[in-house]
Amino acid sequence: MPQGLKDVVDVVFKLAMLAAVAAAAYGLLGNRGIGRYQYIANGELEYVMDTTTGVIYQGGYSMNHLTGQESSGGKPKK
Repeated sequence: MPQGLKDVVDVVFKLAMLAAVAAAAYGLLGNRGIGRYQYIANGELEYVMDTTTGVIYQGGYSMNHLTGQESSGGKPKK
């Protein structure tokens, strides 16, 4: 096999490997919306957090921990 052909095959193989790693990373990050609610228990405190929006729900109240907005209706104010 000539050296030039070996270099071309090597570059194509490395590009294919890079594409495979990128596809695997995209596949893993694309599924991050599954299981977006997280139950958290800290001592006697128990609450549920929506990991997509950052809203924390506890005892009929909610708070967006990113903006600090609170709501008593269980839904954050827009």
